[in-house]
Amino acid sequence: MNVPFLGWLENCAVRFLISSPRVGFIAIKHHSFTQMYVAQDSTDPQIASIDYESEPLSMQLERLYHEPAYGELE
Repeated sequence: MNVPFLGWLENCAVRFLISSPRVGFIAIKHHSFTQMYVAQDSTDPQIASIDYESEPLSMQLERLYHEPAYGELE
């Protein structure tokens, strides 16, 4: 993944995050633009259960933000 508005060090950080087994979803949005870059793990059951047509992306991201952390009880 190479996000055009990020610097080389920031792109390296994104690649490092994507390679982590504990990261299932990364969304990058440029300030004051509507374009968003998304990287997700296709084996993550939480991400696979999202219905992309039923709710806007902002609501999906908020719902994922409030999910319990890895190994944390609800």
